[in-house]
Amino acid sequence: MERPQRTYDLKKMYGRESAAARYRRLTAGEGASYLDLAWQETVLGLCGWLPGGLGLLARSLLYPLCFKGFHRTAYIGRYATLRCPRQIRLERDVLVDDFVQLIATSRNREAIRIGEGTFLRSFAMLNAGPPDGFIHVGRSSSIGQGALLYGNGGLTIGDHVLIAGQSAIIASSHIFDRPDLPMSDQGYSAEGIVIADNVWIGAGARILDGVTIGEGAIVGASAVVNRSVAPGDRVGGIPARSLKQDPGQE
Repeated sequence: MERPQRTYDLKKMYGRESAAARYRRLTAGEGASYLDLAWQETVLGLCGWLPGGLGLLARSLLYPLCFKGFHRTAYIGRYATLRCPRQIRLERDVLVDDFVQLIATSRNREAIRIGEGTFLRSFAMLNAGPPDGFIHVGRSSSIGQGALLYGNGGLTIGDHVLIAGQSAIIASSHIFDRPDLPMSDQGYSAEGIVIADNVWIGAGARILDGVTIGEGAIVGASAVVNRSVAPGDRVGGIPARSLKQDPGQE
């Protein structure tokens, strides 16, 4: 089933806000007060850099107290970027490695949700995307090192999904219909991406907006997926195509 395409022009939506209001929105969320911002920055500033067991203990104790969506058993490494943490939910035994970026700048109250036992490896970036995007990841999944996930149109990832390092999953696309306008002024469209349970996405793959990847599918390394993948299928190449019927791939 096709998802409706939405278009956004963020310059028109937020162009008149002051520098202070913009900083507060991007850092603490649209509904946050300046007091919320100050408290958030104090806690993250004190705990985010602490090394070893002391740092883990401080983050395990203070983050769940300050940010209700953080389970007390969630592991959060050093120098993790937590943008708008009140809109992030980390369930039991989630592991967020060092230098991961969780950017929940969205009007969605649960802009980023990471399911039980999921592992976000170092330097992965999850950006929910304004104005109302989200990234929801299921249980016992893994997001590889340096992977980039953008959820402007909504990104839903199921259980037991493996996403290898350097992959990019981008639930939006720039509009380029007006040659008389600069690219930066044309806004973007967003349909959303759905990745079902038990999917394996190889290193460096690119998943583009509007795609659904069915349960049990495999996406080969460096593939560019611009159309939906059937359950259980194996795809590879640029653009990605099914490899099941290709004798050269057996």
